[in-house]
Amino acid sequence: NHDFTSNLGTIAQAMHVKDGKVLHIGANDQIRAMAGSGTKQIDLKGKTVIPGFVLTHEHPFDWNPVEPYPVKKVLGGDDKVIVRFLEDSPDQNLAAFPRVLNEAVQKAKPGQWIYIVFTFGKNYEWGTTGNVGLGMGQLHPETNYNLLGSGKITKQMLDAAAPNNPVLLRDVFVNMIVNQKAIDISRIAMPYPDVNALKDADGSGGANDMRWAFSDVLMDKFYPELVEIHRLGLEWWAGYGMTAYGSNAYNPRNHMVYQELDRKGQMAIREGWSWYWRMPYFVADKYWLSQLPALLNSGSDFYWMAGGRVATGSNCTSLQPIQPVPAGGGLSRCAYEPDSTNEKLLHEYIKAGGRYAGVHHGGDKDVDFVMNIIEKASKEAGMTDDDIRAKRHAFDHSGLFPRPDQVERFKKYNIIADGNAFEIFQASPAAMKIYGEKSIGWVVPKKRLMENGIYNTIEMDRALGTTNLTIFNGVEWFITRKAFDGKVYAPDQKIDRQQALKISTYQGAYYLLREKVIGSLEPGKWADFAVLDKDYLAVPDDQIGTIKVLMSATGGKIFHLVPSMAREMGVQPTGAQITLGGPAAQW
Repeated sequence: NHDFTSNLGTIAQAMHVKDGKVLHIGANDQIRAMAGSGTKQIDLKGKTVIPGFVLTHEHPFDWNPVEPYPVKKVLGGDDKVIVRFLEDSPDQNLAAFPRVLNEAVQKAKPGQWIYIVFTFGKNYEWGTTGNVGLGMGQLHPETNYNLLGSGKITKQMLDAAAPNNPVLLRDVFVNMIVNQKAIDISRIAMPYPDVNALKDADGSGGANDMRWAFSDVLMDKFYPELVEIHRLGLEWWAGYGMTAYGSNAYNPRNHMVYQELDRKGQMAIREGWSWYWRMPYFVADKYWLSQLPALLNSGSDFYWMAGGRVATGSNCTSLQPIQPVPAGGGLSRCAYEPDSTNEKLLHEYIKAGGRYAGVHHGGDKDVDFVMNIIEKASKEAGMTDDDIRAKRHAFDHSGLFPRPDQVERFKKYNIIADGNAFEIFQASPAAMKIYGEKSIGWVVPKKRLMENGIYNTIEMDRALGTTNLTIFNGVEWFITRKAFDGKVYAPDQKIDRQQALKISTYQGAYYLLREKVIGSLEPGKWADFAVLDKDYLAVPDDQIGTIKVLMSATGGKIFHLVPSMAREMGVQPTGAQITLGGPAAQW
């Protein structure tokens, strides 16, 4: 059932799959009667099967380079890149860092890259507070200990310790530091002043820099190894039951790697990609302005174009703080202010027929500005309201939006609201602290969206491979609204597990313009599914996060199969979470 209610529709016993697609759904006896002599039959012994998860603001291309298992497997020998992971508490990592760096320098050959990753804990307990109208403010020191943005580690330290080697330090979100040797190399690899934003003064880099620094610079001479890291990385994410996702294609190597994997039939997960690369330059060019909308929906069954944008949306909000907002927080300038360059460029992109999608937004105020642009530019192009609705423009994260009074406009123009589950878990306490109780009902307001028939989706937007968390934890947070501090925030925005499943599957497929072929298990659709160790519809709400994926398949091809199920089926286990020795190897 594809509506916004708790009705899931038909729940069947058996499924008939051929050539990667679902042919029939029905009772066991009905489906068994269709089997021929060469039909392979798998008895799941009553286990629950769900459609594969469809996340709509995920970027494995950013997460795989900081997830230990695929990186250590491909680069663990120190012959190409010296790789080290620091996976303890921030204090322990800070204490260990000088020794680890010195050991890496002693091991490295002159000119060899040194790459050190700082993780945020197995439950992301040392991570950021989220994007929700707050930037990345240090609101909760006990859960937000950013070594690479605190001044505790500096470029000067790296220059002194490693004068003959380029060094890149990354955390598992968006922060990084490099030394001068790395900056010099990056200037050659990325000569564009609008792309290479690393500062010679401090070597710091944020979200934009970290997107290309590893793939396009550090791994420049190791392209086959980069491809293998991402092949394994996609397999790893398939182990969470994700069979499709949406992401920006952030840099040249992003496209090259996934196009190669697609050609070879090695993508474990489908991706609807959105244009991000140097958008102001391409949108300002008349040739590309006419070409970008024409690319929409083009591509293969595994890799297709799903939209684009001009700039990253900001975290600016109309909420008034009850205490000072951290630097870079919600009172910063909006990205699409009236009469700004971004507003003018986006106006031309929408007028030309472009779809706005794949865009970070942390606050409600910038959302108003973008909706104004969409409305005005579309009308100037002669589009009707139905034409606008057909575009399925989207805003990602749902940090502090939509406000209750924004809902009508979202519904009028069929605007989709992505939803970052981590905002509920991490940012709800921060929103309460800075903006008061009113704000928490604006944080990923799933109930409001479902009640008003507004398509909305799920994202985790985190490197789950550094943690013990899974997508089921995010689904649970939609249902319980429980944050890291154990408190429930905005209980009036809770949804039930049936609605959460629809959001995490079919509605994500709608966002990716592929709801006719993925997102639910129906005859004629691709056989993208996950087999679970527990009954999703029966476990207590606060145990949904403990559900394990025993098997997942994309287009009927198994990319993840744990040992216990493999033994039952008489085949070998498979998938990166098993072959690389992750926890699933013991299931």
